[in-house]
Amino acid sequence: MTRPPLPSSSHPTPGAATPAGHAAPLDYHRRLLDDPVRMAAYERALRQLVRPGDVVLDLGAGTGILSILAARRGARVHAVESMPVAELARELVHANGVRDRVQVHQADARSLDPVEPVDLLVTDCMGRFLVDDAMLPAVRAARRWLRPGARCCPERIDLQLAPVGDVSLRAVDRFTLPAFGLDLSPATRYALNTCYHAQLGPQALMAPAQRYHRWEVAQEAPPFDAQLVWRLRRGGRLQGLAGWFDARLAPEVQLSTGPGIETHWGQYLFPLPPTLTQRGDELQARLQLDPPDGDAATWRWEVRLRRGEETLLSTSLESEQRLGERPWPDRDTR
Repeated sequence: MTRPPLPSSSHPTPGAATPAGHAAPLDYHRRLLDDPVRMAAYERALRQLVRPGDVVLDLGAGTGILSILAARRGARVHAVESMPVAELARELVHANGVRDRVQVHQADARSLDPVEPVDLLVTDCMGRFLVDDAMLPAVRAARRWLRPGARCCPERIDLQLAPVGDVSLRAVDRFTLPAFGLDLSPATRYALNTCYHAQLGPQALMAPAQRYHRWEVAQEAPPFDAQLVWRLRRGGRLQGLAGWFDARLAPEVQLSTGPGIETHWGQYLFPLPPTLTQRGDELQARLQLDPPDGDAATWRWEVRLRRGEETLLSTSLESEQRLGERPWPDRDTR
C-alpha cells in the first residue's frame, strides 16, 4: 500500500506559538535511523538511564523513535517536535503500542509551558559542531521541565578541534585551478569564508585534537571562544581545522563523531589557505562564535602558522560571507 506523504501541517498543541525548527524531508529522518553509531549509542544510554515510572521529555523528537524506546523501558514520555513530522511520530507511537505512554506535542519548545516536571531530558541537539543544529535555545527552554536532580541525555558535550591536511577539498581547490584558460582565483576568498561538511579519516590529522569547548547540558553553555596552539606532528598541505563532538550520553555511553568514525554527522571543516608545512611547525588558532545561539551566528577563525621566527600563514576568516560582501580589511589569504 502506498503511504501518504508527511502532512504539510498538523494541529499544534493549544497555546503554543508558531512552530520553528527543521522542516526536513522524511529522508533526513531516515538517515538518522540508518546511522548505527547514533542509534546504538542512544539505545544503550536509554537502557542505562530510564527507570520504570520516569517522566521523560524527548526534545526535538522527530519521528519519535527515542520516545518509543523510552516508553518500552517503562517511562511516560512527552515528545516535543515543532515540525509536521510530529504527525508521523503519533502514527509510529500508535503502531508500536505505546500510545498510552507517549504524548506528542507539536509545538515550539521555547514557548511550550511545561506540562509536568520530568526526571530525564533526552535530546539529539547536536549539529556537526553542536551549534549548527540551532538547538541551544530549545535546550535552554527545556530546562524549565526538569525536576531537582533530573538527568540529561546527553550529559555533557565536548567539542574537539584539530588541524588537518592532504585531503580532497574541491569546494576550495576548484578555484585555484584554471578552467578553459580562465583565472578563477578571485572566487577563492568566498570559498574560504564558508564552513564545510567533511568525512575524514584519522590520517588527515596533522596534530592531536584538543578540546575547544565543554558544555554540561543541564547548565548554560559557556562562550564559544578559545585559543589553541598545536605543534604539528607531521608535515604536509595544511587545509583547515576540523571540528567534531564527543557526547557523553550516559555514564558508560560515549558518542563520538571524530575522524575515522563514520556517522551522518561527519566533521565540520573551517578551511584555510592551503599551506605547505613541516613537522614541528607551530599553529596558533582562535575560534569564536557570535552570537552563540542565534540563527545568523557567525564563526570567526584567526590562524597563524610559524616556523621558528618565520610566519608562514596569518589569516582571519569568517563563515557565511555573502557574495558582494568584502572580506575583513586585515584578511591575508595569500
